[in-house]
Amino acid sequence: MTGRADTDPVLVRVDRDRCIGSGMCALSAPDSLALGADGLAAPLAGYADGGAELTDGLSEAVDYCPVEALSLHSARGGYRIAPAE
Repeated sequence: MTGRADTDPVLVRVDRDRCIGSGMCALSAPDSLALGADGLAAPLAGYADGGAELTDGLSEAVDYCPVEALSLHSARGGYRIAPAE
């Protein structure tokens, strides 16, 4: 594994079967996540495909999700960063 999890670019994955559209994630990390037209969470820009910087707000969004529908993964290695399994 190269780099550290807290400095590697991250991808956000949304379990659309779990997401209830509470909006806590979009409020915590508005530059990373939004609610889509269907009312469910969706990662923005690089967080969906290429990977982007892990921010405190994004970490909080994953922690605050009431149904644990969000997870962070390393864009380089694919391994899960948060939440812990």
